[in-house]
Amino acid sequence: MKEFQVRDFRKLLVYQKAMEWYGEISDIVKKLPWEEKDGIGKQIRRSSSSVSANLAEGNGQYYKQKDISFINNALGSAAETQMWLDALLQGGYIDQATHANLDEKAIEIRKMLVAMMKKIKNEIEEKKNIA
Repeated sequence: MKEFQVRDFRKLLVYQKAMEWYGEISDIVKKLPWEEKDGIGKQIRRSSSSVSANLAEGNGQYYKQKDISFINNALGSAAETQMWLDALLQGGYIDQATHANLDEKAIEIRKMLVAMMKKIKNEIEEKKNIA
């Protein structure tokens, strides 16, 4: 039986990118008018931080199948954050260039999450075929 190894989520490139993305979004929230900090601000910080939080929690699981579930949650949170970025753009709180930059990063993160899920699913299938 293979010994359980503790995985360090901080080494995941997608985690690092998600944390950087969260930092950029947090900087925007700090500049919002107080009435928006409590609405859109809270929502976008929650959804953007949820991406890296789910990666950390999933990567800390013993069973890879559980990891997939958390990555899937991160995928949904990244998409939700894109919606909040749209709301910030529509409300005039960010310009088109800022929106495009953060949206592009969201797409990159989502692609990385999907690739990660596929890799883990393949590993699970290979393990089933060996057993």
